[in-house]
Amino acid sequence: MIVQEKKAKELLQDKIFTLSNFLSISRVLLVPPFLLYSKDYASNPTYETFFYPFLICAIAVLTDYLDGKFARLLKQETILGRYLDPVCDKIVTICGLGVVVYYFDFPLWILIVYFLRELLGVTFGGYLYFKRGLQGKPNWWGKLGVGIVAWSVVWYMALPLLHTIPDLPALFFYPEWSGYILMVVLILGIIGYAQRYWNIVFHPEKQVIDPDDKNQKKKYEVI
Repeated sequence: MIVQEKKAKELLQDKIFTLSNFLSISRVLLVPPFLLYSKDYASNPTYETFFYPFLICAIAVLTDYLDGKFARLLKQETILGRYLDPVCDKIVTICGLGVVVYYFDFPLWILIVYFLRELLGVTFGGYLYFKRGLQGKPNWWGKLGVGIVAWSVVWYMALPLLHTIPDLPALFFYPEWSGYILMVVLILGIIGYAQRYWNIVFHPEKQVIDPDDKNQKKKYEVI
């Protein structure tokens, strides 16, 4: 319990009010208007009602790219920021997939698999940090997954409008392919994470320490 309290305090020792953290939180703040505009669009699918949900998706993807970029450029990388970014991603992507499941026939089973994968990621990530003093960094599998979720959400939502465009190739009317691609990325990501967690927990001596990363050096010293 004492170790967990110490780690919780450590999360708040770094700068909290950074541009990177603001961009991460802003994605979550976009969820309520996205839900409202998506409901309006689902009941009346026009180019006008599609504009705002699409714009919100684009802003969410942009902020996901910029928060890490600014953290590195402004030297504002923090323990809290490394945890906040993927958590915000999970909230936004699950809500986005939930919308297309409810309104646009996205496969529910893919959302369930995605949710379970994200839940396991948060659980094991929290365990490693609070119990072992280690914190993982967002990797490109996770970022790729976020991008595919955004693509899939927009494609499913755009389907009613695509049906109004004459002579489109048949491929445009099969957005389920984006879901299958997402599943492939999820599976590969799970394999990568599992290997990473296994090495961290059972073979910490094999981990490569960046000599310029003081936080990382502290993490491995704990073990």
